[in-house]
Amino acid sequence: MFKQPFFKYSFFILLAIDIAYALGIAIATSSPISGDTALAALVWFVTFYWLPVWAAAILIFYLRSKNINKLALEWLIVTSFMALGNTITDLTLTTLFDQYQPLGIFVIFNGLFWGSGIYLATIYIESKKKVVTEKHARKQAQLATLRYQLNPHFMFNSLNTISAYIHTNPDLADEVLHELADILRYSLDTAEQQFIPLQQELAIIEKYLNIEKARFGEKLQINYNIPTPLKNIKIPPLLIQPIIENAVKHNAQQTKLILNIAISTTDNGIKIIISDNGKGFNQHVLQQGYGKGVGMKNMQQRIQQLSNSKVMLSNNNGAVITLDITL
Repeated sequence: MFKQPFFKYSFFILLAIDIAYALGIAIATSSPISGDTALAALVWFVTFYWLPVWAAAILIFYLRSKNINKLALEWLIVTSFMALGNTITDLTLTTLFDQYQPLGIFVIFNGLFWGSGIYLATIYIESKKKVVTEKHARKQAQLATLRYQLNPHFMFNSLNTISAYIHTNPDLADEVLHELADILRYSLDTAEQQFIPLQQELAIIEKYLNIEKARFGEKLQINYNIPTPLKNIKIPPLLIQPIIENAVKHNAQQTKLILNIAISTTDNGIKIIISDNGKGFNQHVLQQGYGKGVGMKNMQQRIQQLSNSKVMLSNNNGAVITLDITL
């Protein structure tokens, strides 16, 4: 949890605020800077800024990991911790310095004021960072998608299939060529779209499988378990197709490769389960979430940009990929 950038940067930001605040009070009251001033500033930093903010952040990040994202709750946590911290600060300074005047009820208002300010500033920074990250990830996803669709392995096999049938079965060669053109056009046409109907994605999967079936014949089989009403829901483009392509690529030596796509609804979205009867994922891929190729890594990055969505990899007589998508 402490790997979060928030902890690294907040420590120094809060320290700078504390020093600036202490210096500001000293200048405003024309008080000399002494050891007592430094000690008081240290107490304020530890008991009012640093520990309460970090304690609130730890609790908030924990709740977020459990998919509990409530702005009002997070604000209440921050302001409560800040008020508690101010109470501890008040008691500590009263004990250390005889001339210190306790804040009394103002510890609550102080906690509300500083807690609200720090929380709103943090939310603003997070929102700005999220926008920048989403733009970057979207651009990277588009480039990675094109790289994946146009990878030499896929293009070479498709063109080889066309070449093999162009004289013996020109109709099939023509069909494969058209399917290939449709897939490439689809990847370009959807590059700027964030969501498309599931039916559109399924159609492009069929085109891809038609190309592969021309290569593998009846050894390749796909089963769908998708309720008709769900075919109108919208998902990110080229989300499922690269997974299917990845399964075919890594299980090309199977005597018979069976692919299964099952989609069901959840309380706040849909669950997509794609499985095969191949060799499954190795331990490294299961731990990291992707291998050396760009397809799975690209999918993981795109899913992370969807609020409260996740990808789970597992093995069950083959590879199983579960996409839990919040809509």
